[in-house]
Amino acid sequence: MKKSKMVVVALVMALCALSGGFAQNIASDAHADKGDVMVLGGVGYWLSGFGVSGGVELMLQKFNIPYFPLTMGVMALADLRFNGSSGIGLSAAGMATMHWGLKAYKEFPEFLQKFDWYIGLGVGAGIIPFGVGISLGGGTSYYFSDKLALDAHSFYVYEFGGGGSDIGATIGIRLKL
Repeated sequence: MKKSKMVVVALVMALCALSGGFAQNIASDAHADKGDVMVLGGVGYWLSGFGVSGGVELMLQKFNIPYFPLTMGVMALADLRFNGSSGIGLSAAGMATMHWGLKAYKEFPEFLQKFDWYIGLGVGAGIIPFGVGISLGGGTSYYFSDKLALDAHSFYVYEFGGGGSDIGATIGIRLKL
């Protein structure tokens, strides 16, 4: 037991010592900057069937927190699903989002700096079938250039009052306007 405590203390001390140099190499660069407008779309699979999804996002604020440069935005998403035996489904969501991009970490290999992760939470609605509830989602984008990225995201709408719920995953593109 004593050895394991010593190992943990040694690891914490090593991380603290290394973090000083690491923090100096974090820039304020981000794939998603304040004021950016991005559109995204793609094809995906939901629990109820295949479909298409698209959306738009506006970045509102950039936070330069040590070690974690974050950007906050708002996103509107919609999906159209082809449910096989039950016809079609249509959902929409409005979410507050938070992005954490690796572009700011200059010590990372270049291919890692091209990733941007994001999460979102907000209000969702089933249009077909009708229902209103909460929505949450998230994804990652891999930027090929400053304006174009491969995007993989998922969002879930839980509809209160018996409307239903569905979760899906989409792969497509993200384009910064």
